[in-house]
Amino acid sequence: MFILTAVKDHSEVFTITQHMSREQLLQLRNTSQFTCPQCENPLRLKIGKVVIPHFAHIVINNCLTSFSERESPGHLKGKQQLTEFFARTGCEVAVEAYLPKIAQRPDLLIQQKGKRFAIEFQCSVISSEDVAKRNQGYKSINLPSIWLLSTPNHIHELSMGISYVKLSKFVQSFINKHQVTGATIITYDTTTEQFVYISQLMHIGGTAFVAKVLSLSVDQQTFPFARVKPLSIPDRQRYWHIFQQKRARYLRNRIFSSKFGAQDRFLKQCYVQQIRPENLPLYIGFPIEDSETIQDHLVEWQMALVCGLSRSKIDLKYVSKEWIEMFTVNHCKVFNRNKAVEVVSRYCEFLLELDYHTFQSITHQPMNQINLFNHFHKLIVAKRCEN
Repeated sequence: MFILTAVKDHSEVFTITQHMSREQLLQLRNTSQFTCPQCENPLRLKIGKVVIPHFAHIVINNCLTSFSERESPGHLKGKQQLTEFFARTGCEVAVEAYLPKIAQRPDLLIQQKGKRFAIEFQCSVISSEDVAKRNQGYKSINLPSIWLLSTPNHIHELSMGISYVKLSKFVQSFINKHQVTGATIITYDTTTEQFVYISQLMHIGGTAFVAKVLSLSVDQQTFPFARVKPLSIPDRQRYWHIFQQKRARYLRNRIFSSKFGAQDRFLKQCYVQQIRPENLPLYIGFPIEDSETIQDHLVEWQMALVCGLSRSKIDLKYVSKEWIEMFTVNHCKVFNRNKAVEVVSRYCEFLLELDYHTFQSITHQPMNQINLFNHFHKLIVAKRCEN
């Protein structure tokens, strides 16, 4: 296991930084003794040419179980860079500090103006259960946790600005929501020493999102972290354009991508409604807040819902929570059932605002494009600027 912090000569805590030269470290190895700050057993200072300098237990013992995962060189490098960043912003920083009450060791434990934070720099894929377990541990001792994800490789290929991005469920688990900046993931790139923001996330189907991607060098970053500005009018129009473009492409390809042929539920619904998929009105497949919790594409579950309302002959004004829950269970693959019910309820409210009539066919619903854009605008902007 790679360790960056040790007790030097049984007296002082010593942390390896990225600015220490090989010669300095060789001198230290020859003149000092190092022990583990947790188990107090001897550590060896390793100074190789492949992995960055680090400590390792001479004898493997149970102390290693307090480290949550085997660390990569990139993880070690990130911890070094972030240590120096937080110190520069006026924080007291402890690297790999062991918290005995919860038997956890955050990558960094920082303190600013009397308030402590656990910092986790996540480079490898772990389960959502592991993330929740660690957060629960920090919560039990009233220690706020901040997770920084290592910038995913495919994000490097995107141009800065408004982009179409695909995010795995693992990456999505790091989404934080704020009134002004909306749904945002803050990542850190050890190669460029930049914080990369994937902000104003808007889900448009499956693992696909529209987002504003921006980078900020470690020298320009602050703590608390800088926030991105609200979307400008051209930004909003770009979101609208990408949403329509990607939705239209999905619908054009939908017939050819089906694995079920004539038994495909979505295509059968289009047939009953006497409409080709690519001609579906924009309110079907419309972005809804938190819709990423439903695994089905927006078009699929929203089409199922409007057809279900029509078959049940339910006026939107009187649709019950029980009906929505039943629909969600029977027609949606979900990651979080309660949140999915909220999403479906929001879509029903959206249809009600559009004056959608469940007793009329899809092709006979008068929908104004400007009205739809205004709803889209409210989705990506209005809730972000309330404070």
